[in-house]
Amino acid sequence: MLMYRQLLQPKTVAEAYEMALKFKTAPFLAGGCWIGLGKWRWPSVIDMSGLGLDYIREEDDYYAIGAMATQGDVERFAPFQTYAKGLLVKAVHPILGVQFRNMATMGGSVAARFGFSDILPALLALEAEVMLHQNGVMPLSEYMNFKEKDVLVEIRVPKKVTAVAIHTLRKSTSDFPFLTGSIRKDETGYHIYIGCRPAAVREAVKAGKLLSAKGITTLEEVMATAADEIAFQTNSHASADYRAAMTKVLVKRLVQEVEQWR
Repeated sequence: MLMYRQLLQPKTVAEAYEMALKFKTAPFLAGGCWIGLGKWRWPSVIDMSGLGLDYIREEDDYYAIGAMATQGDVERFAPFQTYAKGLLVKAVHPILGVQFRNMATMGGSVAARFGFSDILPALLALEAEVMLHQNGVMPLSEYMNFKEKDVLVEIRVPKKVTAVAIHTLRKSTSDFPFLTGSIRKDETGYHIYIGCRPAAVREAVKAGKLLSAKGITTLEEVMATAADEIAFQTNSHASADYRAAMTKVLVKRLVQEVEQWR
């Protein structure tokens, strides 16, 4: 059970940012979950529910997903049923149950950079951006290594998409994945992302370049390269060796799927 002594309730994003600077250890409370696994007692938490960030709207060049929009909101948003062949719906649908998806926020999932995230590989493949209160708009790929204190306001996914695919491996339907992956094929070549290592998702750069090369490269070489260049760890879901072995399978499925994109 989540326990805290003080609930901070900002009225504006700017006020939330000031609170984050003042109460340096206070996490953002988004939907009552995704506040940080393993630690449930906090002196203070910052409640984001009153900031009006629970929206999904269509702009000229992108879809804007407010930080407090839930995974369930994404799953039900009509344009996402067909956007990128339903990629975002496919990413959120396997996550636990309906009740959970109706609480867990997109901003909480992205800001925490959870290693077990189904959502981050999909958003990276789509070349999503994030809008921060203080630092403005930046690519999600850059935000993955961003360390400054800031407030995530919204996630932006471009309307124009190229060939993309995602895949996850689970022991059971309702379980967290033990391996996640995505791929994008565009004018620059192939970009492969591997997550649930169990650390945060990373791009398999060497494998992507190998797959993009015009020389003779077998899919088996690409699979082996991805498994070698990504660092894996062991946890209760899978061993590092098993993750490395299954990465080859994951990459094979991703490549085969993206090559069938029409």
